[in-house]
Formats: sequence, C-alpha cells, structure tokens
Amino acid sequence: MALAVVVFLFTLTSLSAASAPDCKDLIKPFMPEDPKLVFGKWVYVMGAGDPKTYHNALASLKSSWIDLSPTSNNLIVTLRWGDHCFDRCILGEVNATISRIATTFRKNLSDHKGHILQTCSDCLLWTDTFRNRDVIGRYIMQFTRTGKIDPKDVEIFKKQAGCLNFPENFHSYDGKTELCPDDKESTE
Repeated sequence: MALAVVVFLFTLTSLSAASAPDCKDLIKPFMPEDPKLVFGKWVYVMGAGDPKTYHNALASLKSSWIDLSPTSNNLIVTLRWGDHCFDRCILGEVNATISRIATTFRKNLSDHKGHILQTCSDCLLWTDTFRNRDVIGRYIMQFTRTGKIDPKDVEIFKKQAGCLNFPENFHSYDGKTELCPDDKESTE
C-alpha cells in the first residue's frame, strides 16, 4: 500500500513539473505573428525595477498608459505615454526602432533596449534595460487594455519577474488614479 502511495505521489509530482513552465519558457522574447496586435493603447497594471532606486521610483507612478502605433516604416513604431507621477501628468512621444525581437528608443537622457515577453491574452509584458550615462537599470512592466488583470495572470507575472531576478514586492496600479488625458484621442 505504501509503495502505491509513493508511486502515485511521484507520478503526480512529475506531471505537475511537466505542466509548469520553467524560466526558459517564461522569459522568452516574443513577437506576435501579427504585429498589429501590439498597436493601440495599453494601461500599466504592475511592474518592478532594478536596482532598488529604480524599483522605488515606480512607487511615484500613480497611473500610466502607453500607445503604440505604426509608421510608414515597418521597422519604426511611435511610442506615446502618459505618466501620472509627482502629482502631475508627464506626456511624451518617441519613435522606437524594431530589430527582430528587440526594440530600442531614447527617452529623456536614457537609451532603452527592450523586449516583449509572452504573457496573458490581451496583455503586453515589457522588459527593458536602459543606460543613462554610466547608470544602468531595468524594468519589467505589465500592461493590459483595461488596466485590470486576472489574479492567475498576476501569479504568472510574479514568476516571470522572479526568473529575471526582479524584486518580489512589485508595484501595481491602484485602479483608482485617473489616467492622464491623451491629447491625441480628443483630436481624432
């Protein structure tokens, strides 16, 4: 009887391990077959930064949105954003260059290189390494179309952040702070 229980538990453990994605699968850069799936507005829901000063800086981010749109050049997209931080809205726009699965752009004084990672449906998971002179930092940021996320998808995000050695105490959007107005939406 004890042998049957041990065999059963071993089988159950093996099946669980086989079905659970490992870090290699969780952090693989991703580009959808149809790039149009990433275009449009996305609302920040959670993220983490590294080193600690950048992680702590996310606490000042009360709400955020990004908008990705195509340009006439297939290798360039327009990235616009609205960040509500330090009790004000900060809006911006840059052109980002796509090279295979990496995207590069310059924001403020920092050079960014990032990737989209596989994540939940109707979500966009961005991981980014940046350099500002001699300072190097990185972020992982989860966006959704609505600003809300299913708890099971939060657990997957936590695993992905852990695989990339980000702090466990990630920052999240409270869902209450209004998003910064999008000047382009009112004119279209």
